[in-house]
Amino acid sequence: MAAHKRPVIWSPEAQTDLADIWNYYREAAGPQLADSRVRAIGEACLLLEEHPLAGRAREEIRPGLRSVLVTPHVVFYRVTNEIAQIVRILDGRRDIEDIFAES
Repeated sequence: MAAHKRPVIWSPEAQTDLADIWNYYREAAGPQLADSRVRAIGEACLLLEEHPLAGRAREEIRPGLRSVLVTPHVVFYRVTNEIAQIVRILDGRRDIEDIFAES
């Protein structure tokens, strides 16, 4: 029996992050790579529909925060009522804790 799918919810910040990622890769390497990177992130987020707790707990950053890695990006989300809510999508090479401290 398949698990029940619940669509993920995207915060405005996560939507902006995804657009910024696409724009960065489009400028740096062209639209095909930009599409590929954004598609990989989207596929990781789709997995959270069936398995919202699949990601790693990130309590050291914020209570209830979880993440999945889509190298070099990290998708940060929290789960409420079994629904994954995408909070941010950040380059894992950045100072993640500092970014969350600012918001």
